Amino acid sequence: MDNQQKILQEIRPFFTNAANEPFNYERFLCVDKAPYLDAFVKEVPFSPFELEIQTSSACNLSCRWCIGSQIQSEKRVQSLANVLNKTNIHQVVDGVLSLKEGGLFIDTVKFSGFIGDPLVKKETTLAAMRRLKEAGIRVGLFTNGVFLDEDTYDIISGIDYVHVSLDAGPDSFYHVKEHNSRVPYSQDTFNRIIKNIKGLDEYRKKHNRRVKINIGYVVIFGNHEEVYKTANIVKEAGADMIRYKCDIANQYTQDTSWLESVFTQIEQTQKELHNPDTFSVLSIHSQNEVKSNAHKNWTCKKGCWYQYFVATIGSDGNMYLCDHNTMPGAIPFGNAINESFKDIWLSARHKYLADGVEYICQSNVCPPFANRVNVFLQKLVDLRKEYGAKTVLDALDVLRKEI
Repeated sequence: MDNQQKILQEIRPFFTNAANEPFNYERFLCVDKAPYLDAFVKEVPFSPFELEIQTSSACNLSCRWCIGSQIQSEKRVQSLANVLNKTNIHQVVDGVLSLKEGGLFIDTVKFSGFIGDPLVKKETTLAAMRRLKEAGIRVGLFTNGVFLDEDTYDIISGIDYVHVSLDAGPDSFYHVKEHNSRVPYSQDTFNRIIKNIKGLDEYRKKHNRRVKINIGYVVIFGNHEEVYKTANIVKEAGADMIRYKCDIANQYTQDTSWLESVFTQIEQTQKELHNPDTFSVLSIHSQNEVKSNAHKNWTCKKGCWYQYFVATIGSDGNMYLCDHNTMPGAIPFGNAINESFKDIWLSARHKYLADGVEYICQSNVCPPFANRVNVFLQKLVDLRKEYGAKTVLDALDVLRKEI
């Protein structure tokens, strides 16, 4: 067996179910983002393909599984300063648009949060979105949907996707999303979000816009009985997809019998409602993956390769290792308000911190994409050391034709 076949034998298992998995991150990186992966293997400078901008560290809800709160659970939850505004966000956008390295550039910018919601800083977020879409960048938004109102429809209907983190049905919403709120129990917030989804759907149809409306549902004990019910509600409201995932900060070591009901409901929902052309029902994690805690396969002690492909700017304007590191105590690479993002990304400081400092990550939980691709990328790094970059690249070319 020659070296190329040895490499293929090592990496083929990552793609066994590539055609059947809706979230096959390895295939996405290997095929859709092939030039970026090849640059990584060659060890030459290149641009990330995606950037997350967190315009706010403040949030109007209090989700029980808030990833930012859980990562900081051993200490008081702290937030970055909210420095980004509708004026200086343009400096950030200018820097993003100027980054072209190795013939590659940032093709996607998403607005999301660690412990905050981007629409808390509505004017700032909308201003940046407008600029980026005008420049031809793919733009996405992650929001809890409370402020996804009529003031936002014109700009948001013109971006590529909005992901509404609904994460509950009408009966469980207050208990799992507003449990620390001083507002008396009611379904008002849930109904408001559904109204906003309906409004955005009606606006995009009226104005012939193509934004995809996706619904997120993080399943925990407490909202697990409304998995099926909520899918029907959001489909009726005009959403294009509902995506289920487990609580990635949770270690599933105790009683998980309630998960049987969850995956039974997901299966029922897929059977009755899933149609790729009208309404998709997807699950990031399988029941076996949840029970085996596969969502925690990678830990920060092993390093991070994901950081070379997806960059993050926090609400203070600083660039951080990833979206799970935007908190006080994490090491910033530079400030995108005061410096060009291109200069920060290509700086000696960034290279030194990314390549030369162990345990720079302050998080104990990787995002789902990172959890998966870090394992794959580590394999490629090991194979590169053993067989050389060219042999690995040749094997990847063969693999791409197979999948």
